[in-house]
Amino acid sequence: MTAEPLSAEPLPADRTRTDPSPAGPAPAKRLTAVPPVEAASPGSPPSEPPATEPTAAEPVVTEPAPTTRPRAGLAEALVARRNQLTRAAQWFAGTEGDPYGLLLRAGADDPARHEERVRERGPLYRSAPLDTWVTAHRAVAEQVLTDPAFDGTGPDGTPVGLDGLPLRSELLSLDRATAARLAPLTAFGGPLLWAREENCVAQRAATYARRLLEGCGEHFDLAEDFARRLPGPVLAEQFSLPDAAHEEFARVLPDCRHALDGLVCPQPYATARATRTAEAAVAALLARHLSEAGGAGGAGADTARAAAVLAVSAAETTAVLIVDTVRRLRARTGAWERLTADPALAAEAVRETLRTAPPVRLETRTTRTETTLAGTELPAGARVAVLMAAAGRDPGAPAGAAPLGLAPDLHFALSAPLITSIAGAALRTLAETLPHLREAGEPVIRPRSPVLLAPARFPVAKRESTPCAS
Repeated sequence: MTAEPLSAEPLPADRTRTDPSPAGPAPAKRLTAVPPVEAASPGSPPSEPPATEPTAAEPVVTEPAPTTRPRAGLAEALVARRNQLTRAAQWFAGTEGDPYGLLLRAGADDPARHEERVRERGPLYRSAPLDTWVTAHRAVAEQVLTDPAFDGTGPDGTPVGLDGLPLRSELLSLDRATAARLAPLTAFGGPLLWAREENCVAQRAATYARRLLEGCGEHFDLAEDFARRLPGPVLAEQFSLPDAAHEEFARVLPDCRHALDGLVCPQPYATARATRTAEAAVAALLARHLSEAGGAGGAGADTARAAAVLAVSAAETTAVLIVDTVRRLRARTGAWERLTADPALAAEAVRETLRTAPPVRLETRTTRTETTLAGTELPAGARVAVLMAAAGRDPGAPAGAAPLGLAPDLHFALSAPLITSIAGAALRTLAETLPHLREAGEPVIRPRSPVLLAPARFPVAKRESTPCAS
């Protein structure tokens, strides 16, 4: 495989330029910046007050932008460059044969092959090129996901933007203490979700699923036309958003699809910026409609934040889980037919996918303190990657062990029940309404998706093909 060229990710429009110098690199004082043409990142204060519109008596005079604007443009260009170089490091780690680097490259080859290479190296393998400890063993994975010594990035961790992944999701970059505080807000019948039990969510999800399928033609894309369009209206209803906000929420939420992959794999600059904008739009919409729910004591802000974390972590994960479960059932002889004969098996089919091929294949944590993992002393600040899919199929795992598909901490502590409920309802509805569903083209996996292996396209048809009359 050939390496991705660094030029594959262009710098932003507000890139810097350096005057040429025959003697070598230009000194720092000669570095200038083009004023940015894009808006500042969502939520950031403006660097200067807006200019007043000129009147007829005032000629338009073009003046150099204040020094604050070039500096902002330079900072954004440096962020883009760091994002690009981090991707290059991952790519070349794979070129050196590092199995973790090959997983992060997220090429067309089967990731299970590289996951098994990690397992062969023992319970804890160090990816030297990427300075990350990696495990594919169930017992080690469970320790990482439950031991307080391991945590996500948040208030007490490395700030977002200073760890080589400067454009990753801010909503999903929270620590366990924050997740533990927010999780009760997302319980069934709590202050955020009106449904008092999972079955109620499943019934409402099935209603929306039927509506979506009725609007699909004979041929449609299971990923784009169905799976990604389902979580938005279900969540909007659960959040009790006003009718006027439903359409905007359902339209913007799928644009956050790259957030989870971006936690470990730098996305192209334009994609990362678009994801950040979509996240900010989702958070702002929820804040407008939910912040007053908790009163003046500050609980309302937590409710809005919990809703945003739940929505962004659940939407694409649910879509991937739906498509992957259908794909796996269709690939096994007789499996889809057994489901259509008894749609009540849908929940079990989703659990099996979570166990053997979970939608989230990779989780990362950072050590808060010095700790021992699989007999190895790890210093504070060490990065650890858990290969969730490989750990879930660990032959040494106890018989009947629960699925390891969604981590019990961080963002999935808020959204896991909704993900499994919506996915189960969607699968059951597909089995009931489209028993003759079939593939109608080659599925395509989205590039740079090592976490989700997300489908970019999954064409299907509602009925089996019939031969033409002679």
